[in-house]
Amino acid sequence: TQITIITTMTARPPPTNRNFSGTTNNPRNNRPNLIHIFMFTLLFLSVGLLCSAIYLSKQLDLNDDALSSSTQIRLGAAKINDNNNVVPNNKNRGVEIKERTAVIRAPPPTTKDDDKKKVQQSTANVPKATAKIAPLPNNNINSPLTNTATDFSTFKQYPHDRLYCMIPFIWNRPTYSAIMSTWGQRCDTIHFLTDAMVGGELNGDHISFTNNNGEEETTKPYWEYPPETFPSNVKFINMTRTWECPPTYNKRTGRTEQKVCRHIWEKMWRSWVYVDEHHKNDAEWFCKIDYDTFFFPDNFKYYVRDVKNWDPVGEHHYFGHVIQHRSRKDAPMVVGASACWSRKTLGDIAQVYREMPKGSKKGERGKCEDRAHATEEVTTSMCLREHLKIEPEAARDDQMREYITIDRYPLVLTWNRTEQGEWWFWKGKPKDAGQMENTIARRPIGIHKYKKPEEILTLWEEFYGPRSGNEALEKVGKQRHGEVAKRFVEEVRKEMGIDPSIVR
Repeated sequence: TQITIITTMTARPPPTNRNFSGTTNNPRNNRPNLIHIFMFTLLFLSVGLLCSAIYLSKQLDLNDDALSSSTQIRLGAAKINDNNNVVPNNKNRGVEIKERTAVIRAPPPTTKDDDKKKVQQSTANVPKATAKIAPLPNNNINSPLTNTATDFSTFKQYPHDRLYCMIPFIWNRPTYSAIMSTWGQRCDTIHFLTDAMVGGELNGDHISFTNNNGEEETTKPYWEYPPETFPSNVKFINMTRTWECPPTYNKRTGRTEQKVCRHIWEKMWRSWVYVDEHHKNDAEWFCKIDYDTFFFPDNFKYYVRDVKNWDPVGEHHYFGHVIQHRSRKDAPMVVGASACWSRKTLGDIAQVYREMPKGSKKGERGKCEDRAHATEEVTTSMCLREHLKIEPEAARDDQMREYITIDRYPLVLTWNRTEQGEWWFWKGKPKDAGQMENTIARRPIGIHKYKKPEEILTLWEEFYGPRSGNEALEKVGKQRHGEVAKRFVEEVRKEMGIDPSIVR
């Protein structure tokens, strides 16, 4: 910077007094020196701030790389050795994660024979199969299906519509066994994304830490269990928020209860980043399925290919049962019972999750971010809408019937919009949406709210079991709304080809 001072002189300047160093003592002649000093100081500070900014930026990039889910993790209960393996520290069982992207540690690698042995042991308490199963070109472990006379080799194959089923989970062996003994076999890949802390007995949303002998149990990290404890398709995710809620007093029962803090939003976004990094090429379609949803993988493939004929690689799709009464400004979203998307959507939303702000403790505030107590369905739809301009698509058939239910099917089949009025279920749905017996499509993708393992096994027998001597099917007709429910099950079996000869 150059500063030039031009002075017009109309007379001889007054004599100046010089000191011994030869500098002038005139204050007017000192001004250029002060300005130069000020400008050089300002320039020095600017350069310093710029260098600091560049240094901090490089450090953040290094931290992001170090915290990648495919490289390292920092655990309050573990360390990383030179081989990038977790080394447990038994002195501290609490799990404290401080990473910015999803971190999931699977059990030690096993062979295919070991994997098959694990799943067979997990389903050993289920009767042997009476049906054949078509071998699928996938990495699912196809142990025999149970309680069915269905020959799946006769089902239409969809080799270019492979399905990845992701179950958000808290480890529970009976529920795992029930799913893997029934519909889980029909997914091309199925993983149970499970909290790293394991212990207690789960019953719905409640958990007990007292075993059958009346002894108190506690939770501990999964790596403190024997190596053969968990099947290989159970993937553990380390979270910053624990699922262990403090006990609460139930005024209705008068008892203190231990409930589960699911923190489902954190588990979901971390899980999807893991899937994108490790299993993106294992399937074309990806579904998050609640453990209490009975899923129909073959009907899912029928829907995306024969009904919609979508392109999973080149098109964005996010679909399921759409509602719009819970989020801000009644924006539509897909309910969590079964939420599915294409491979293209998976890849793009995973990047959004990696880059979104982390660690907020402020709860719901209408932002796409990691935060405590967030609602998974609301935040998922918000992130897709704000960052990718993707809107949820309602899965309905040509008669406007839903492919996915939000409640037990006998109950849903009684919902009468005309008589019951516009309650929250109907809000935002088309005026010609199906109701009562026409509420559910006859090739359903998912039916919700079946939390007990025995209920999952019963549903499998209802929809896939032999026609003659089917006790589960007979019981359907004897329950409340039984006639309507049994008629629905028979029509579903016919549409799926289980009982093609039934004529009503």
